[in-house]
Amino acid sequence: MPYGFTTAVSTILIPYVLRKNGIAVDRIAEVVAIANLPAIWSFLWSPLADAGLRYRTCILISAVAAGVAGASAMFLIHASLAVLTAMLFTANAFVGLLGSSCGALLTRMPAALHGRASGWYQTGNIGAGAVAGGTVIWLADHAPIAGLAFAILAFSVIPALAALLVREAAPVRHSLASQAITLFREIREVLSSGRTWLGLMFFLSPVGTAAVANLISGVGPDYHASANEVLLISGIAGGLLSAAGSFFGGFMADRMSRMLAYALVGVLTAASALYMAFGPHTPVTYGIGYGTYAIAAGIGYAVYTALLLDVVGHGRRSAATTYSFLNASGNVSISYMTWADGIGYKRAGIAGLMGTDAVANAAFAVVLGCVAILARNQFSRGRST
Repeated sequence: MPYGFTTAVSTILIPYVLRKNGIAVDRIAEVVAIANLPAIWSFLWSPLADAGLRYRTCILISAVAAGVAGASAMFLIHASLAVLTAMLFTANAFVGLLGSSCGALLTRMPAALHGRASGWYQTGNIGAGAVAGGTVIWLADHAPIAGLAFAILAFSVIPALAALLVREAAPVRHSLASQAITLFREIREVLSSGRTWLGLMFFLSPVGTAAVANLISGVGPDYHASANEVLLISGIAGGLLSAAGSFFGGFMADRMSRMLAYALVGVLTAASALYMAFGPHTPVTYGIGYGTYAIAAGIGYAVYTALLLDVVGHGRRSAATTYSFLNASGNVSISYMTWADGIGYKRAGIAGLMGTDAVANAAFAVVLGCVAILARNQFSRGRST
């Protein structure tokens, strides 16, 4: 939950508040782009989570630091945009470390529970972004800066206190040199594994990226949707539907081949995008189409995480680093699909955007489905070894 909420602060709350204070959209875009760089590069400092503390301790420290940085940013709204951006960058850097620690804890779960664990993880991530993000937007219009800052700190820290309930053995202390050697050895093992390259075929594909979610609030006028309808559908309702999809996707990933489940996500995503591409350009199409798309996105997030845990494996001393390193590939695919969907809109309007997303997901769903069938036994042997 702290991860999803911190992301919502930098991508939803801060742009809203800056715009209210007369900051130009291009400057807001610069702030958001720089503040969110840790989402791609957090694997560079994720070894800190493997340095010797319990992962639950790293979660608590990271949540408090991210909350303090996010709250401090609110007091800089009328001061310096540069310092504001630095504080948001710091908040996202710490929450990236929190995500690495959570990923490491997830790898400690039995493989048979990877799906459900991933479903709960992504439900908290997406649900917090939707609900808490909407709450602070409301507070931005009804509360002073100090109250908003306190809410940011509370939303970041209070959910993280659940980490105290995790029973985690004290880590074995190792020298810095020993830790570095283990880190490079385990990363080399992961990169030389056929299971990893098989997983990367899925992680780097368009399937599961849900790239339309990054553009959906901007295409409401194409469906003649009002501002309130756009806010509801692309905001809280879409987030809650994605959270519900993640919860369902977690159970789904524990009851069938995770690779095949990944391919099925592409089919559902493509069907939703096709409906939005060629259905009547009305608010009903906007609501039903994106609602279905959001559910598919949630399922995809859970299945993606479960498959990622399978690739990372169990019991690595560098679990946080390995998890974050592979997780970065998912951000790469989201970036290129968002760009491709934007090009589709430039060439053929809303039909081009949704059509591009549908074709990419459908085509790779077929490819990944074939890979899932052909490589199923090989992947099982890889997991058992």
